[in-house]
Amino acid sequence: MIVVLADDQGFGQLPVYSADYPDEMLFLTKNTERYACDEQKAMVAAKACMPHLNKLAANGVTFMNAHVTSPVCGPSRAALMTGRYQQRFGAYDNWDVSKMGVPLSETMLPELFQKAGYRTAMIGKWHLGRTIKTPLPVQTHDYHRNAIAGCAPEHNPINRGFDHYFGFNSSGTTYYNSPSLFRGTEHVKAEGYLTDEFTDDAVRFIEHAGGEPFFIYLAYSAPHIPLEDPAPKQYQRFDTGNSEVDNYYAYIAAIDDGLGKIVSTLETEGELKNTLIFYLSDNGAVVESPQPMNGPFRGNKGSFHHGGMHVPMIAHWPAGLKPVRFEPRVSALDVLPTALAAAGIGLPPNLDGVDLLPHIESNTEPHEALYWAGPEIMHWDFVNAAFWHDYNEYLSERSDDLPRSSLMAGEASWAVQKGKWLLRRNEVTGTTELFDLDEDPGARSELSARHPEVVERLTKDYREWAAGLQEPLLWSMEEYRRLMK
Repeated sequence: MIVVLADDQGFGQLPVYSADYPDEMLFLTKNTERYACDEQKAMVAAKACMPHLNKLAANGVTFMNAHVTSPVCGPSRAALMTGRYQQRFGAYDNWDVSKMGVPLSETMLPELFQKAGYRTAMIGKWHLGRTIKTPLPVQTHDYHRNAIAGCAPEHNPINRGFDHYFGFNSSGTTYYNSPSLFRGTEHVKAEGYLTDEFTDDAVRFIEHAGGEPFFIYLAYSAPHIPLEDPAPKQYQRFDTGNSEVDNYYAYIAAIDDGLGKIVSTLETEGELKNTLIFYLSDNGAVVESPQPMNGPFRGNKGSFHHGGMHVPMIAHWPAGLKPVRFEPRVSALDVLPTALAAAGIGLPPNLDGVDLLPHIESNTEPHEALYWAGPEIMHWDFVNAAFWHDYNEYLSERSDDLPRSSLMAGEASWAVQKGKWLLRRNEVTGTTELFDLDEDPGARSELSARHPEVVERLTKDYREWAAGLQEPLLWSMEEYRRLMK
């Protein structure tokens, strides 16, 4: 069993879904000057950047309606690893997770693989432990290079269900000479390009499994910032007319080449047929990235629009899954429960995620509804384009003035998707929006005034769900109370 997670990869930034939406739906979201180029050339790059994933999708399950539980990485990953809405244990914001860590009272589902005799590995970006930072003597304009970012021992993956850990615990780190890599609990020196290091470690783990069952959580940091350094030459295979766009897709191509190496290793070891592979992204793309960004969906990372939370998701398992494009609504909550069920391991009774296998077989809805609650953060949206321009000037040392974003805090917001309807509400501005996703998958035509009965019904559903949530570990109590009123 392998879960491969990309970081901030948008729904439109891979080839799997490109034929399902007309061009006029794919380029409705603006991006910044840094990544501006001919949109058709960007589309060509997106279609070409992941041939190995495309092959897995063609021979597996392509989830057309997959969602994460948060538009930012920490809470999203917390739900993925526990199979539970992260708000049930107080994780609403990135700070809840990175400053406090996922509570030790929560069972990480890899623990169940470990107890069942699987060898377990966490490789890549962890970001679920209480962060401990040690500043380095030489400071730069790029904060990813300025400290060793480890985590409290009790939150180290080695103590959360993994036999093997090679990675880092912060939101991001530099791709060359990362100061924050750990092997187990030991701080280690980086060697080479980070994406390749993670791939190579996963390959070694598979080779050393010796026929024994294994679970790998491979969380690549790409294409999360910092992206100032060029990816290695072997991935620089794009020609959009904008070197920044070319480099972005080179970062994604490195992930795909890694997938190719992993699949080849599984074939050599005679394990490909029996290995369930999931691929997904932790949230939508940021505005500081190239088209087709989040495809037809409005909004970016941080947003409670679908651009922040409707993600690519693929499953490949020749022994257990027939090729199909699965239309019903699914969640990242379902990934590990499905994997555990496939392995014949019993599921805890308190999960929000479900085993997708019978639903894929019968083409039925796994979830009556999906819910979201927390801060809607516009830091990664086009409204903050001026900040990103100034930030790039600072990182490139063309300016010594560090810009500050006024949009990091976020406003208490929630959303419900049930049937064809998406209802979203900002409790600070009082804005309520309703969308018919059957007629308007990009959620651009607001219908609340025409369907007040639907607004009322879905609001009631949200209130009932929210009654089971916990106070935030660190996020604003004032904003939390807005969600609960």
